[in-house]
Amino acid sequence: MAGSFLAWLLPLLVGGALSYGMTSVLLSRMQNLALDVPNHRSMHSDPVPRTGGWALLAGCGLGLAVGPASFPLPVYISFFLLLAVSAIDDVRHVAARVRFATQLIAAILIVLSLPREVDWWWLLPLVLAGSWMINLYNFMDGMDGFAGSMTVIGFLSLGLVCFFAGDWELAGVCALFVVCTVIFLRFNWPPARIFMGDAGSTGIGLAVFALSVFGWQRGAFQLWFPIIVFSPFWVDASFTLLRRVAAGQRWWEAHREHLYQRLALRIGVRKTLHLQLALMVAASSVAFAFVALTAA
Repeated sequence: MAGSFLAWLLPLLVGGALSYGMTSVLLSRMQNLALDVPNHRSMHSDPVPRTGGWALLAGCGLGLAVGPASFPLPVYISFFLLLAVSAIDDVRHVAARVRFATQLIAAILIVLSLPREVDWWWLLPLVLAGSWMINLYNFMDGMDGFAGSMTVIGFLSLGLVCFFAGDWELAGVCALFVVCTVIFLRFNWPPARIFMGDAGSTGIGLAVFALSVFGWQRGAFQLWFPIIVFSPFWVDASFTLLRRVAAGQRWWEAHREHLYQRLALRIGVRKTLHLQLALMVAASSVAFAFVALTAA
């Protein structure tokens, strides 16, 4: 076990260093790149670069490159395709049909890379769940510190349960995401100096899906564990989507109708973030309580 821990020290150090260094450069010398200019749907009042996800995922990528984790080649291809299209979308608009098609392909590649073959009736639900996780992370990345906090608490929870299950590979990958996201939060905490952007939000959404289904198949946890942990995100996003579809609205367009956005407009961003943090910790606690009960 000591050897497993030491094997992840270098990936965590170099991944965190790259994330911090790249974020600093993006803010100091490339602050006008991919600016998120506020409009009537925005939660911010000043232009903010949406390149924070580039630095976050670059750090995770370097950490994985020098670390002991190994996944099938289609997993890496899925992230490359998604991040390429999303990074372009951060700089200039990409048509919704192209983005959605790429997200479906990424989810399919993850499902086809699972360590054990799944029954045919699992395929469609898993692919839809993967594409929805990618989209909902993008939808929910609309308030300072919010998506980053869910990422830290969510991956910390997945990492801990993998650690207790003895899956050091998945635990290390989760720890890498936690470290790089904490660094991102240093600059994204309200008032945010940088946003996650489409590349960051969709990439993390895909990572949540991939680690959830891989952990489930490898026996680290049951599938309901990540569902409970990330419920503060998917419940809000799903409820808002269904309400917009029922109203005949263009559900894929940016808006301020999510529950967390309406609450932020009413009581302020900081108070809303504190309430959401409490909800995230509560959801994670419930998930671990169920783990303890099922193990008893």
